Amino acid sequence: MAQSNIVPTLTGSIPRLQSLWKRHRLFIGLATGVWLIYLAFLPPGIYSVDGNSMLAVSESLITQHSLGVPVGLGVVGRNGLTFSSWYPLLSLLAVPLVYAASILSQFAHLPLHYVAAIFSLVLSGVFTAATSSLVAALSVRLGCSLRGAWLAGLSFAFGTIALVYARTFFAEPLLALLTVGAMYLAFGRSRTEVSSAACLAALAVLAKPTGIVIGPILSVYLLAKSENPRAWLLPFCGSLLGFALYAGYNEWRFGNPLTFGQSWTFSLSHIPRGIAGLLFSPGFGLLWYCPVLVLAALAFRLVVRSYFLEALTTVAIFIAFLLLHSAWASWQGGWSWGPRFLLPGLPGLCALMGSLTGNRRRWLVFFSLLGFLVNSPTLLFFYERCFAELNEQGVSFDRDLAWSMNYAPLLQGWPAAIRTVKDASRQDVKELFNNRGAPSATIAKSRALRIVAVWWWVLPVANLSRWVGLLVAIVLVVIGSLILARAAPSQSE
Repeated sequence: MAQSNIVPTLTGSIPRLQSLWKRHRLFIGLATGVWLIYLAFLPPGIYSVDGNSMLAVSESLITQHSLGVPVGLGVVGRNGLTFSSWYPLLSLLAVPLVYAASILSQFAHLPLHYVAAIFSLVLSGVFTAATSSLVAALSVRLGCSLRGAWLAGLSFAFGTIALVYARTFFAEPLLALLTVGAMYLAFGRSRTEVSSAACLAALAVLAKPTGIVIGPILSVYLLAKSENPRAWLLPFCGSLLGFALYAGYNEWRFGNPLTFGQSWTFSLSHIPRGIAGLLFSPGFGLLWYCPVLVLAALAFRLVVRSYFLEALTTVAIFIAFLLLHSAWASWQGGWSWGPRFLLPGLPGLCALMGSLTGNRRRWLVFFSLLGFLVNSPTLLFFYERCFAELNEQGVSFDRDLAWSMNYAPLLQGWPAAIRTVKDASRQDVKELFNNRGAPSATIAKSRALRIVAVWWWVLPVANLSRWVGLLVAIVLVVIGSLILARAAPSQSE
C-alpha cells in the first residue's frame, strides 16, 4: 500500500524537475553565452575619468594600502589627501582582479595600470551578463513563457545600451544588476528572499547613491501585498543602512557625511527638459538608443492583467531613475552613449517584454536587432571619440549635441568607428603605449582614441601575436553563440 503511494509521488515530481532543469539551463546558458561574447570584445583600457578614478582606489588599496588617489582623479579631503569623487562598491569589487593584475604585470613587464584596467573591465561584462539572466528569471516570475524570457534577456544584452556599458568601468552595470536582483527577490515574497532583497538595496546605495530609490519602492510593493507585514520594511531599512554606510565613508574622507563628490545641482525646473532629453533627444534619448523599449508599454498592458503590483513596481523603479536624473542639470551624464543614467531601470522593462507573443515577438526581435545596429560600433572604438571629434569641430555640447540629429552619436558612430580603424592601421601600437605622458587633449595625440578598442589589438605591446588574439575572440563568439542557441527553449515553452 505504501509503495503504491510512492509511485504517483515520484511520477508527479518528474515534470517539476524537468521544468526546473529547463529554467536553470536557460538562466545559466544565457549568462554564460552573453559573457563569452562580451569577453571577445573586451577593451584594452578605461577612457573615462570616472572609471579611472574608481580603478585608482583599487590600485591604491593594493599598492599603498590606502584609499587615496593621485591628484587629478578626485577631490581633496582630510589631511590633504585626494579621494575619488565616485562610488566605493565597484572599487572594492575590483580589488581581487587588481591584485591578480599586479602579479601578472610583474611577469609581463607592463605597467600595472594597463593590466589592471583590462582585468577590472571583466567585471562590467560579468555584471551585464548576469543581469541579462536575471531579466529572464524576472520575466518567468512575471508569468512569461521560457521562450519569451530568453528573448527578453537577449534584448537587454544586445538590443540596448547595456551592450555599450558592458565595456566600461561605470557604476551603472553594477547598479542594474543589484536593481533587477532586488526586484526578483522581493517578488518572491518569502522572508529569506525579502531579506536578501534588502541586502541588495543596501549595496545599491554603495554602488551609486541614486540606488536609494530601490528600497522604498520595494517596501511599498510589499506593504501593498500585505502578505508578510513584518518584512515589508526590510528593503527600506536596507536603503537606510546603505546610506548610513556611505555617509560614514564621506565623513571619514571629507569631514562631511553629505559630501558625495558630485555637484549638487538638482532643481525641479530641470525636469521637463531632462525628461525630454533622456527619452527623446537624438543625442541621448532612450527611444533612439534602445528602440526595443517602444514595446514596453504594450508589454506592461499584458503583464499588468495578472501581475498588477509587480508590473507597476518595475515601471515605478524606471520612473524613479528618470525623475531623479532629469532633475539634475547634467542629465546627459557628460560624454555618454545614450541615456547612461537610465540603464539601471532598463532590466525591469525588458523583463516585461517576455510577455510578447506571435507577431509582437517578431517586432521584439526586429527592434532588438535595430538597437544592436545602433550600439554595435562601440564594440570597435571608445565611443568618446565621437564627442572628441565634435568638440574639435567647435560643436556646442549643451546646445547642439543633444538636440541635433546631424551630431547625434547614433549617426556618427559607424563613421567614427571606420575612421578609428583607419587610424589604428597606420599606428605602431608599441610606440603608442610607450608614450606615457599626460593624457592628450587632441585626437591626433591620443593613445586610446587611435586604436581599435579591443584587447587583442594591443597584444603586440606584450610581444604576442594580434592574429592569435583575433582567433581566440572569434572562438569566444562562436562558443557563446552556440551556448545561447542551446539554452533557447522551444517555441512552445
